[in-house]
Amino acid sequence: MRMKQIHEINGIPFIKPPTYKKEMKLLINLLFTFLISSSGHAQKADDWKLVRNQEGVKIYLRSVKGLGTKEVLGLTEVPATLGALVSMVKDPENHHTWIYANKEARFLKKISDSEWIYYNISEAPWPVRNRDLITHAKLEQDPDSYVVRIDSEGWPDYIPTNKNLVRIARLRSLWVFTPKSNEITDIRFELSIDLGGDIPAWLVNFAIDKGPFNTLLNLGRVVKTDRYKNQILPFIKEKSF
Repeated sequence: MRMKQIHEINGIPFIKPPTYKKEMKLLINLLFTFLISSSGHAQKADDWKLVRNQEGVKIYLRSVKGLGTKEVLGLTEVPATLGALVSMVKDPENHHTWIYANKEARFLKKISDSEWIYYNISEAPWPVRNRDLITHAKLEQDPDSYVVRIDSEGWPDYIPTNKNLVRIARLRSLWVFTPKSNEITDIRFELSIDLGGDIPAWLVNFAIDKGPFNTLLNLGRVVKTDRYKNQILPFIKEKSF
């Protein structure tokens, strides 16, 4: 039991209120432990689960609360420079050669070397209607690590819809290119998308790993072609090892 301490000021006795420093410290420690524990449980629920590991490409999926379709993570490494990889991403007219199910792609607006808006149409098997998508992309490169990051999000209202196509309303994607040596770059690709229309989420999830897997597989092949392999971009710095 805490003993009351009697103090005096100008001869007038008073009881100093307790500070409860030890109790407060214990409470803060308990709260901190609870937050760490809760954070750990939340992270565990969102952990990526490996669903495919073939030909140097790994595909992971995870469920996210509030989203019907699963998010996708793809990992691989390719013998390519940063300039070659960025050139591929910024060449929409040639996306059909490596992006899975891409039928058509083109720039709508080139804002700068590091920001652009483009349009693409993806083929879907009959009787499902083809999808179209407007994407706003922003590129940045870390000046110290040289890592290139390209964040994209869907801008469904940028142009009017086409009655023959289903407009994809929600998309977020991320490319991360990390140089590992003079000849090898690690690739990280993340995708969160809602294909829209009347395709049930369970059906989308059943085959959602197929597109990213084939896209990364094709990327490794196409980036080595003459169109890209010697590309040097003035706004991209290459790391020397």
